[in-house]
Amino acid sequence: MPIRSHVRPVVMLLSSLWLAACGGGGGFIEVPKEPDAPASQFNISGRLSIAAGISVDGDTNDRFAEYTNNDDPDNPQIISNNALVHGFASARGTGGDSSQERFTSTIDEDDYYQVNLQQGQTVRLQVVDTSVSNDLDLYLLDSSGTNDIDFSQNEGETGNQEEVSAPTDGEYLINVNAFSGISKYILQILPASSTTVAPPADFVAGELVVQYKPAVGIASRSSATQPRPQLVTMNSARTAMVSSNDPLQVFNPELYEKRRTLIEAKRMQKQDDVEWAEPNYIVQPTLIPNDTHYAQQWHYPAINLPQAWDLSTGDVDAPQEPVIVAVIDTGVYLAHPDLAPKLVPGYDFISSTSISRDGDGIDANPDDPGDSDTPGASSWHGTHVAGTVAARSNNGVGVAGVSWGAKIMPLRALGKIGNTFDISESIRFAARLSNDSGTIPTRKADIINLSLGGTGFSNTLLSAITDARDAGVIIVAAAGNENVSTPFYPAAYEGVIGVSATNPQATKASYSNFGTYVDIAAPGGEMQQGVDFGVLSTVADDSSGVRVPAVAFSQGTSMAAPHVAGVIALMKAVHPDLTEAELVSLISSCAITNKTTACGRDNQLGYGQIDAYKAVAEARRLAAGGTTPALPAIVQSDKTQLFFASIVSEQSFVLSNVGDNDVTKLQITDSSSWLTITPSAGVSNGLGTYTASVNRTDLIDGEYAGTIRVTYEDSTAAGVTKTLQFSVTMQVGTVISAGVMTQQYVLLEDADCVTEDCVLQTVFADSSTGYFVFNGVEPGNYRLYAGSDIDVDGLICGAGETCGAYPSLGAEQIIRITDRNVTGRDFLLNLNGAGGVASSGTLQIQNLQPAGQPGKAR
Repeated sequence: MPIRSHVRPVVMLLSSLWLAACGGGGGFIEVPKEPDAPASQFNISGRLSIAAGISVDGDTNDRFAEYTNNDDPDNPQIISNNALVHGFASARGTGGDSSQERFTSTIDEDDYYQVNLQQGQTVRLQVVDTSVSNDLDLYLLDSSGTNDIDFSQNEGETGNQEEVSAPTDGEYLINVNAFSGISKYILQILPASSTTVAPPADFVAGELVVQYKPAVGIASRSSATQPRPQLVTMNSARTAMVSSNDPLQVFNPELYEKRRTLIEAKRMQKQDDVEWAEPNYIVQPTLIPNDTHYAQQWHYPAINLPQAWDLSTGDVDAPQEPVIVAVIDTGVYLAHPDLAPKLVPGYDFISSTSISRDGDGIDANPDDPGDSDTPGASSWHGTHVAGTVAARSNNGVGVAGVSWGAKIMPLRALGKIGNTFDISESIRFAARLSNDSGTIPTRKADIINLSLGGTGFSNTLLSAITDARDAGVIIVAAAGNENVSTPFYPAAYEGVIGVSATNPQATKASYSNFGTYVDIAAPGGEMQQGVDFGVLSTVADDSSGVRVPAVAFSQGTSMAAPHVAGVIALMKAVHPDLTEAELVSLISSCAITNKTTACGRDNQLGYGQIDAYKAVAEARRLAAGGTTPALPAIVQSDKTQLFFASIVSEQSFVLSNVGDNDVTKLQITDSSSWLTITPSAGVSNGLGTYTASVNRTDLIDGEYAGTIRVTYEDSTAAGVTKTLQFSVTMQVGTVISAGVMTQQYVLLEDADCVTEDCVLQTVFADSSTGYFVFNGVEPGNYRLYAGSDIDVDGLICGAGETCGAYPSLGAEQIIRITDRNVTGRDFLLNLNGAGGVASSGTLQIQNLQPAGQPGKAR
């Protein structure tokens, strides 16, 4: 009997043909007939690709992976300045199987990377395998290796994350150092910010200031009995504690002595008789933090949301009550500070304790415990969706939501797996209809967001949706993520607003479904095929074993749908009586969308991408009985972002007033020395065509980010300044954006398996092409998963490793084999644990077949 996965993946099979998803997924795949198929056994094959920007440490513990030594600062591994690297470091041997592991008896103490950084760029190290014994530190050196520019040696509660920052533009060395233990890690290069970075404190090499604890038996802590701090000079005996073969000693002896001083201070800090130990500082550093993420939410200007906020932020005046949006999903991390003030009571409708992960059945607590047993591997899908709809906004921290005034009703219906009944009961609760909880909310939801679905038609779900619509609830659903036109439910049900996803160019995202059921489109992000624009929203981070608030990028029609739900909430705030029929009429007449062609629907974007400004303006018109009230002066740009590829130096944009009142005192500024804004001869009162030009002279290769800011006043409201801003991105030289794939393992799972051991076979994927093939597969139902195993624990998809599933993770489809071979089962891998990337949970590598070309062993 074959050994299968020891942890069930997060797969959601809803009835015989239903698959719940992260904005998509679902159904059985019909495999084309191949005349030469064997009589009783068949093949399954496909190719893996890796998400843009992902790279891998050259010397992981996996002996089957390609090997490049990056232990020496004189020969570092080169990475791009927007890299996301997953790696492995160890301060002791693993003691494992030397036929599979590189570092069974040796250590991988240092990894060095060379990178061009811009001033203000931050390098973040996430230590994946968190425990007291696993401690990695992060150092930033100048390109010559002369000085430590910055260092981070956190321990305890903060020990799972280290950060350093670049004080100026230039070439740097990044050093990941294993102080103790063994761990995977994620190294992330973040975009430059306006933060001013001071150099780190300088100190005397070879000297420590140590505060010893009082001798045993001395009870008083008075100054008379407390030992004074002592200056300790490091000697040769202490030197022996540091590796005598450290390449840094040859590379730069002076820097080596300073590094040794930092490490020795940390070692002494752990001694029982030491209160604290620190270098003998010469100066103290000062850092100015930057805690806002709105500038990264490109997807809001893309739908003219800032202009809509000039009309309404979604707040309402008494006695009208706030608009309520029910988010039926994995639940919500209720303690997230960007969401906690925005919540109304919800419910947990996951009826089976075997899938709920919270240990009980339905109850009044919709808090999301995560959908994976592995720390750092949960999707926090519902939390991300809720943040887009209505995260607490304009508070100086975190992210903004589409509707500042709306409230979220969190309804938990998706756990490890789910079913149509639990989702239907959630819909009925949101609409104040009878349901299995025996309770109903004080007020029904005005809008329901369903960022889930599949290709299976469910009468159970349709019945609940019909009843909710009859109760006056507007329902928005994601179109799915498989880039197919097959009807996808609930988006394809009559009366449901089906939402496809767009990329930053306002065209269909590569993954988004399309078809006759698509009504409208909204930004869903694009994080593959050389593009790196995700939708930023709220999540939790439990990589340390404890949930903490965080924000993360994600992509999918799941991310598009809440943009539409949030805009409808803005409309309901100014026109509470907005009906489904009115909304459908506005959509089908293109009154609230942007359509590049004449109005009419197409299968890609429906009636076009949602325009928040038009939507709120139309809601104001309806609220006024069909007469459009005078609109305030509102400046809008025809470009909501500018992207300068490496060969582009000029672009134009047009500023116009879409309001009724006049614009005065318009000024335009930019945040970057390399960007120049020039008005054309036809500009009047600041309105008209501008040319944005970039100057790459003396700039290092990389990707640069800037902001264009427009300020102005309304002629009827002198002294009140309004603002429009949008982002500018420029490439200099060659920016490495294609993902780099390490050795990947592809797992074939029995889809009909009901135990926790379901993997039938594992094969290598070819390291250069991503090609894989399973031979001798018998007729049956199967699923495909893939990922790396850089620490060689026999599991893929752990935090800090790549992970994917066919056709997408969280939206796994069943492949049914009867009498045919299966080809072309291609899918994308992403990095687990980096900013909330969803995972299917760890899967055990079993029955490994050498099909493919494993990398070189060390």
